[in-house]
Amino acid sequence: MKSKNIFEFDISPDDQLRLDQILSKELPEYSRSRIQKWIKDKKLLVNGQECLSKDKIKEVSKVEIEMNEDEEIDVSPEDIKLDIIFEDDTLLVVNKYSGMVTHTAVGNYSGTLQNALLYYDPRLRKLPRAGIIHRLDKQTSGALIVCKNLKSQFILSKLMQERRISKKYIAVVSGSLKSTLIIDKPIRRHRVNRKKMIVDENGKNAKTIIHSSIYKEHVSILDIEIITGRTHQIRVHLSDLGHPVLGDKLYGYKHNKLKKYGKLQQYMENFDGIALHAYYLKFKHPFDGKDIEIECLPGDAFNVIRSLALEK
Repeated sequence: MKSKNIFEFDISPDDQLRLDQILSKELPEYSRSRIQKWIKDKKLLVNGQECLSKDKIKEVSKVEIEMNEDEEIDVSPEDIKLDIIFEDDTLLVVNKYSGMVTHTAVGNYSGTLQNALLYYDPRLRKLPRAGIIHRLDKQTSGALIVCKNLKSQFILSKLMQERRISKKYIAVVSGSLKSTLIIDKPIRRHRVNRKKMIVDENGKNAKTIIHSSIYKEHVSILDIEIITGRTHQIRVHLSDLGHPVLGDKLYGYKHNKLKKYGKLQQYMENFDGIALHAYYLKFKHPFDGKDIEIECLPGDAFNVIRSLALEK
């Protein structure tokens, strides 16, 4: 008898798309036909109810998929170097490079962390998202948790949803930010530029805690903790404060703000990334319950940016 487990996640409302289209965006590693079959076979429920592929989602909803252990995702393995900083029989933590997309998606079917993980461990093909339980933006580097079986993925995904996984970042930002701040401002997607998020009272709640580590006249180095995990959350909140992350042109960073930092300005003009790194994770091991603390050192490019910011 095949073993099975339930994979759960939330989806947001979208008046323009059918349920199967929304799920194809959320789970690009599975074909549309497979998603439709889950729905037809009543293995996929929305808010605990049976559904149809053509249904529209009008509110934030919970999706549950009954998955067999032998389900395989439709993503190709690729021999891409990985920086693995922790691994046991249940999970691993990888330091994602800046410039690497986390999951496959439309326009990004190759060169992603997901492709690399499937080459490193082919067994991950049987897990949704190749075992990845959260994501980092393409230009953000740092620590990501990857599970090796459905049970641990379910447990840690639940911990993530319940905000019981501590996540901290380091960022170099434009301007002098001197004080500790708690930012509690909702975020939603921009109505015109769909690649961009904005602060809006009608968005999803988003909470960020910012500690100023070092500040100069035109640049600051920040230690940041996120309580929620919204898309682009740190970048949006910092931009809203008037302190965009260095290199983050989508959210208002401009090279000319660094005129007094000649070397840093020149370096950023040639740097295809942003100065944001996920350096710390703390969570309970899904099986033995022991605390796991991960410290993930930033790469050479981030260290150069930080050093140049401290020169003046």
